[in-house]
Amino acid sequence: MGSSSIKIILLLLFSLRAMAQSPGVSGNVKDAAKNPVAFADVVLLQVQDSAVYKATLTTEAGRFAITGITPGNYILKISALGFADYKKPIAIEGATEVSDVILNETAKELNDVVINSKRPVVRRKIDRLEFDVENSILSSDNAWEILKKTPGVTVGMNGLSIRGSSGILVTINDKKVYLTGTELKNLLENTNGEDIKSVEVITTPPAKYEAQGSAVLNIKMKKNGSKGYKASLSGAYVQTMYPKGVVSTNHYYKNNKFSVYGGYMFGSGHYYNESDTEVRYSDAAGNTQSIWKSREEANYRATSQNSYNLTAEYQLDTLNTVNVGVNGFFSLKSTAHFDGNTSIYGAGGQLDSIYTTHNHRDYPQKNNTINGSFEHKFTDKNKLTFSSDFTRHYFNQDQGVLAAFSLPGLDPYRINNIISGDTRRISLFSAQADFNGEKEGYTIEAGLRYGLVNAKNQFSYLNDSQSDMAMDNRFLYDESVFAGYTSLNKEFGKWSLQAGLRGEYTHLKGNSVTTAEVNKQNYFKVFPTLYAMYKANDNNQIGLSYGKRIIRPQYSALNPFRLYANPYAYSTGDPRLQPAISHNFSLLYTLKEKYNFDVYYNYEKKPSMEITYQDYATSTLVTQFTNIKDNRALGLSFNTNIDVFAWWQQGWQADVSYLENTFQGPDGGFYTNKKWNASTSLNNRFNLSRKKDWLAEANFFYQSASVQGTNNYGQISSLSMSLKKIFWEGKAELAVIFSDIYKGQRQTITTRYANQYSYTDNYADTQTFRLQFRYRFGNQKLEGKTARQDSEEKGRL
Repeated sequence: MGSSSIKIILLLLFSLRAMAQSPGVSGNVKDAAKNPVAFADVVLLQVQDSAVYKATLTTEAGRFAITGITPGNYILKISALGFADYKKPIAIEGATEVSDVILNETAKELNDVVINSKRPVVRRKIDRLEFDVENSILSSDNAWEILKKTPGVTVGMNGLSIRGSSGILVTINDKKVYLTGTELKNLLENTNGEDIKSVEVITTPPAKYEAQGSAVLNIKMKKNGSKGYKASLSGAYVQTMYPKGVVSTNHYYKNNKFSVYGGYMFGSGHYYNESDTEVRYSDAAGNTQSIWKSREEANYRATSQNSYNLTAEYQLDTLNTVNVGVNGFFSLKSTAHFDGNTSIYGAGGQLDSIYTTHNHRDYPQKNNTINGSFEHKFTDKNKLTFSSDFTRHYFNQDQGVLAAFSLPGLDPYRINNIISGDTRRISLFSAQADFNGEKEGYTIEAGLRYGLVNAKNQFSYLNDSQSDMAMDNRFLYDESVFAGYTSLNKEFGKWSLQAGLRGEYTHLKGNSVTTAEVNKQNYFKVFPTLYAMYKANDNNQIGLSYGKRIIRPQYSALNPFRLYANPYAYSTGDPRLQPAISHNFSLLYTLKEKYNFDVYYNYEKKPSMEITYQDYATSTLVTQFTNIKDNRALGLSFNTNIDVFAWWQQGWQADVSYLENTFQGPDGGFYTNKKWNASTSLNNRFNLSRKKDWLAEANFFYQSASVQGTNNYGQISSLSMSLKKIFWEGKAELAVIFSDIYKGQRQTITTRYANQYSYTDNYADTQTFRLQFRYRFGNQKLEGKTARQDSEEKGRL
């Protein structure tokens, strides 16, 4: 080796040694409980003028390091929201490691909401996945936006879904709040993200939950904080095809024993939907006889949408607490107009005839619930809770369909008028008792529940072309459910085991008074749940779960009356629908407490769903609720939340599944609709300023083609972006949100089997611009509590 090479090696070694000893400062930042403080501001100030020399942020583990420093004297300043500032003079000559810095919570009652930019944490538990959003960048969103970014949850045209199923229960603090789609969305949009601790995705619900539904989505609210009053006022302007507006307010007060929470939201808007449909009728040889092509534009106007809730809690003493509340939704000025044009072509492609329709609907509705509970604590770990609720659902729908038939180029030769009135009154009552406790290392849950449903539907119908009028079409439905459950949980070293058993006895009677058709069902079902979790070490965790569930049909699906969109298309229910039984299996794996994998298999026997078929005798397109043979799904899902940089966080979701539905066609034959499906979503969250007062998001969602029942759904995707500014010391925020920027949620729906073919291209006005403002006042240091409880039956309205 030459002398020049030796000199180069020595120079490199000297350089590396110099780099290793270059002046810098590093250390760890913790709170009083010795937990790391993530994303705290670490600043080196110059002694002479307190000017910032260099700065950085702590990592998620609370670690910081500043290098490349000119030797000298500095002031080390560390600050984080919710903590008192830390300042200390420091002399830096070389690589300096400071002792652990302990930040103390500030004693000042801040008037602003604490919003840190820490990453939302996903935790795998034995029976659920917990998405912790408390004080994260997501806490400035409302509950609806948070759910859209929760691992395992998809928000599409049909609302919320988990693993492709929309038959889920939504609860707040384990209390049922799953209403209709519009009511649920309004409720969640009016729930502040600052009040949310976490969201639990429970794909195999344990025994304490009602057996109804395929999964549970539980929103956990923060516990009550210090005494005082806080409130917020917000408003939003929304522009889709037409403008909309919404205002809301929330108030919370607490003293030593009493707390009360109330909220109200008012919305008004014009909603739009458009669709193009093609229906083909074939002969026995499969040759096309005629093609019906239709275009429909729907305009929904809801000039007064109102939702409200009021909950009061009183602590009688340290062991006994009483809670009462009311909540509801009413929209009494809701109308819709459907305008359609249909062209009928012959086998040779020639235009044979045309008809146009105008459909006007008035559909006022309201939903009110009264609830209450009493909780008694035997000890800190043992309590008994009694709760009850009563709900009244009111819905009217008056409809007039005017159709004009003509030959090409000629005036109408026939006018057809269809008038119908649909009145629904549903009463729901439930009462239950639940025990939670611990004994000898076992966690014990047990309870009893009774639920009662009474539904009355009155339907009138007139078709002037048939001189057919029925003045007293009535459908009566009564259902009662008695349930009991118990479950045990125990940890054995690295193992966690849980088992539960729930039994439900159901009695129901459906009476179609006009046709004298009575359907009675009495059945007892047992629903076991089993879970096992093995934690090999901090980096590897594996689990297994099994659960049996029941999916009862919605009450509207039991209604046998026909709702006509035009003279040749209607939708109807079936009072003979049977409940579906589902079996859910999962194999779970978590890597480094961050990367979650889930292999699952779901089997549903005789699920009820809408199917579409053509009635050749009347050339009518029928959409009907019925029980199909079975539904299967086998898949692999993945999710994680990572920090790309301290100011850039990402949430990833991906799912690949095989879907298979088997159903019976109108010809009596069985058909299988199957397809591989893939979906993915990416949520990017940005903190654009050191003060954490400029926040941004960029989100993308994609879902490939899928199947459900007789339908094949085309692929959809969506790109959304938002920018948010927090000001006035955290009391106010202004946000701009763009959703479905390129209209990727336009979707096709195709039915093709035997002699059946129909195709629809549907757009539900999802491209949205939203400008919203929120102002908070009072003592925002409080951690608000939204306590709601509704019965299991309410989810089927």
